[in-house]
Amino acid sequence: MRRSSEARFLVMKTMKTFLRRLLKSCVVLLALQASRVWSAGTPHHFGGIAIDTNGIANLRLEGAVSNLFSLPSSVLTQYLQMFDLYLVDASPDLAQWSRQATLMRTNGDSSPLYWQDANGTIAMARFYRTPTNYLLTQFPLPSGPYAVGKLARVLTDPSRTNRYGIPTNSSFMCTVWYPADPLAAGSFPAPYTEAAVVQQSINGNGFGWPVQWVTVMTNCVADAYTNVPMASGTNRFPVIVYSHGLQTARTINSQITIDLASHGYIVASVDHIDCNCTVFPDARGVVYPPGVNQDAALLQSRTNDLAFMLASLAQFDSGDADLSGRLDLSNVGAMGWSWGGATAGEFARVDSRIKCAALLDPGISPGVTPLLFSIGLQKPFLTMSDTLANPAFLPTTSQFTVWSSNLFNLAVTNAAWFQVANANHPDFSDWGWAMNAGPGTRGAGLAIDAGTRWLFDTYLKGESPPFPTNTEIINLQRK
Repeated sequence: MRRSSEARFLVMKTMKTFLRRLLKSCVVLLALQASRVWSAGTPHHFGGIAIDTNGIANLRLEGAVSNLFSLPSSVLTQYLQMFDLYLVDASPDLAQWSRQATLMRTNGDSSPLYWQDANGTIAMARFYRTPTNYLLTQFPLPSGPYAVGKLARVLTDPSRTNRYGIPTNSSFMCTVWYPADPLAAGSFPAPYTEAAVVQQSINGNGFGWPVQWVTVMTNCVADAYTNVPMASGTNRFPVIVYSHGLQTARTINSQITIDLASHGYIVASVDHIDCNCTVFPDARGVVYPPGVNQDAALLQSRTNDLAFMLASLAQFDSGDADLSGRLDLSNVGAMGWSWGGATAGEFARVDSRIKCAALLDPGISPGVTPLLFSIGLQKPFLTMSDTLANPAFLPTTSQFTVWSSNLFNLAVTNAAWFQVANANHPDFSDWGWAMNAGPGTRGAGLAIDAGTRWLFDTYLKGESPPFPTNTEIINLQRK
């Protein structure tokens, strides 16, 4: 996706004299885009403006992405259920601009998109602009009151070498999502993830995006922004450390991490040694880790990663340009999906800094997490299980159910477990918002979000929210 300096903008000016006389007027200024030319699709643009009887400006935005790519039918069906973002800035004088709205339209929807500018009345001149860029995303807009910032850091643990099979390497990547101030004019959402992470699927290595999805996902954004300031104020935000699934990547649960950040959490994730690939910002570039065994040594490496990341966050709180003084390290939770759920659960068991854990369809098997499986987690936690049949290379739905129910049964108090209707194991990650997407699956995703936020609001913020009542939450048990 291109930044505003490279984007073509359509600028609409409403003229006071024309408004009074005609109640409708627009002047469109066109700046040619000297960047990417898409092979299909209709660029974002304004289709018209109307002034209602109260003198309020009503804008119509148009464009089309339904035929943007040549996709197999299995992918096209899901792609048309994804979304395209429209950004609207306004100005009184073509010099001072402010972001007014981030709008969303389903990719397969051909109808215009309407937006009412409550601040744009007949009594003032008003200019509008929107970038022509296609801003594709698989996610709904974040549900919280904050915009979301995103930054990446290189972490280096000198006590561990041979990281990713490179004898001299002790470094790994970390991403932090955080509550941000309202967005500035001209800001663009960041890419969903590095293209190499998606394209690794082509090589047949790792548990990555299927090959037929590479074209779509390498062009996706998420509603998080780089180089934006932390939300104003001096308050500190609770911290959540996240662990990804086996052979995936630290961004594979971006939807839930972004949504949590929009509700006032700082969420941090690392690429473990079994990630499908990692991308350094220096000469190391893209690194493809060698295969690893799913065993106790890998689990220990993963929990060491979370411990080192948490120590690094404490250092960031002391002097990082973006995060200093804003992390509430007295209220830290852990979260993970699949084998990352086992990692988060084990980390919560052994590390006194972790107050609670959200485990998304965790793989807590007796062979790899024997103590967690046998004595459980005696801290507040929520675990969730899938209900639909899983792909053949994964454990069965019944196995995931046994693992979560066992953990719940071992808990003495402050534990919750439910199953998620219309969800299989991949639906607990971002795959549920794209290649598995559908009305039922999105409901499952929202139920997962709601349960997770309930846990952290309760045990990290000290609030007393009611337990969510999403219809996809079934067979709930609490103690």
